Amino acid sequence: MGFANFNLLLFGQVISYFLASKLLFDKVNETIHIVIDEYFHIPQGLAYCNGNYSYWDPKITTLPGLYLVSSVVGTYFKCNTYNLRFVNLIASCVNLVLFSSILRFVYFGDRNHMKIILQAVSLTILPPLYFFSHVYYTDVLSVTFLLLFSRLCLTNRYFFMILICGVASIMMRQTNVVWIAMVFGHKLLDLLIKSSRVFGNQYINDVRLSKRSLIAKDVDKSKLKRYYGLKDVYYAARYHLSTGLTTFFKFLSFHDATVLFTHLMTLSGFVAFVYYNGSIVVGDKTAHEATLHLPQLLYFLLFYGVFGLPYVVNRLKSTLKLMFRQKILVLLSALVFVLIVHFNTLIHPYLVADNRHFTFYIWNRWFGKYENAIYLTVPAYVFLLFSIYDNLREQNCISFLLPYTICLVLSLALQKLIEIRYFLVPYIVLRLRFARPSHMVILSEFLWYILINAAAFHVFFNKEVTWKDFDYVQRIIW
Repeated sequence: MGFANFNLLLFGQVISYFLASKLLFDKVNETIHIVIDEYFHIPQGLAYCNGNYSYWDPKITTLPGLYLVSSVVGTYFKCNTYNLRFVNLIASCVNLVLFSSILRFVYFGDRNHMKIILQAVSLTILPPLYFFSHVYYTDVLSVTFLLLFSRLCLTNRYFFMILICGVASIMMRQTNVVWIAMVFGHKLLDLLIKSSRVFGNQYINDVRLSKRSLIAKDVDKSKLKRYYGLKDVYYAARYHLSTGLTTFFKFLSFHDATVLFTHLMTLSGFVAFVYYNGSIVVGDKTAHEATLHLPQLLYFLLFYGVFGLPYVVNRLKSTLKLMFRQKILVLLSALVFVLIVHFNTLIHPYLVADNRHFTFYIWNRWFGKYENAIYLTVPAYVFLLFSIYDNLREQNCISFLLPYTICLVLSLALQKLIEIRYFLVPYIVLRLRFARPSHMVILSEFLWYILINAAAFHVFFNKEVTWKDFDYVQRIIW
């Protein structure tokens, strides 16, 4: 009965979301014919929609996943800009369902269905993501296939579908391979630590395994624990090096091996593609050359501070207490951040030239305007770093935190251009790993996103930007 009630509530919420978003979608389409990168995406999408798969714009740097999905449109509907954009609106509805399904799995036993669904709605209307649900960009479908991949991974079944969804997510955005690698790393590290404990690593404490664990259900659970620290990684590594991984393979079940092999196939295929292509980027490689840009990680902290504000405020006292207890770490973090912003702050030409993005105004009215602005923001970076850790530490262990941190660096710190949408997937992964929030935090998050979306769309609809290269007005977006 509970499952039926949940699905009924979810169905009603999806319909309400679609009807409200459809009104906004139509207004967006009435307001502007082309939105910035749609200048490249729409002609390419129309070509595929009309069955012309030989056409390719060399300026496009992503794989043709979005356009292949759009080719289905031509089978049933007229190929035009409206219908191409409509694909993303439908995908956002699918995202709402997937967010609900993932949260319901994570919060197993929570009978408050509305609490779960409201969180799913909030994640679906995460302001940058919600805006791109109304235009023809790759971001929404990219999230859709990553969510589907993640939901299937939670079941630890349907390996062929996991493989297909993983490949499909990479076809939407190549950087999604990083998050597939994170899932693989999380699983592998968990198994390495658990196997070292099962075969007698004396350095790892005896703690019971969580009932919801999907890993190693067929072993002696009294020797396992759910949460691990860095010392567990160190001792497990030392143990496996001394045994030549023989005990790891003894511990590894056929099911676990299948899970790892599925992810390895996807990752190996991508490595082969990069080797053949000579780069992760297709098309115009000059605009997206890999460059070490560590401040991107600090800008991500600001992204978290804005869009995760209810979670920042909710644990404010706890975070400050944590920082007070870890004074040396606070000072070291501040020192590292000062060195990063001093020696590695890079400015992409697009950032200071393209006034159609919010990042242009943020940079030019703060970071670029005041000489010491990059240093004045360091205390905020330090606080937000500890805030993230404070929100994660109760529900996550090193087997997630370490792969996530590595993948966060790989996905952000090699890109010179600052784009707010680059932070979407890292933030969504982070948000889904937070401890179960209270009703007040959930409601605050929902209302906060409504407010930000209202402001962003107000600017989009009312602020016109004129470029001499275009015969139509431009608009400001994320």
